[in-house]
Amino acid sequence: MTQAAGYESADLRRDSFAKRYYKKDYVGIEKLKSKIWLTVFYAAYLVYYAVDEFYVKGVDLLHYDYTGFVINALVGYLILLMVVSGITAVVHGNRYDKAKKRIDQYYDLLEQINEIE
Repeated sequence: MTQAAGYESADLRRDSFAKRYYKKDYVGIEKLKSKIWLTVFYAAYLVYYAVDEFYVKGVDLLHYDYTGFVINALVGYLILLMVVSGITAVVHGNRYDKAKKRIDQYYDLLEQINEIE
């Protein structure tokens, strides 16, 4: 009973996502969140880079290689997107599996308690 009560008070709320979602849905939601944040931060980085190039370094705007800039930015973004998506899938997949295991152990404890009573 003590183990079940300890889990209820400390970790049940933290692991509740494993009860509400299937693994594929949970990982998909987390991948979407990470892609949105990656896009926001990458856009901010590109704005910083453009300001640094044009205003701080004083690059000539008429003779700048805009095509190369766009291609490099898109290729870098796509590579970063694949890497972050893969890392997110692995991390949150493992997190889901561990939470599901803890919840299953909690329910097994509850069944054992019910059998005793």
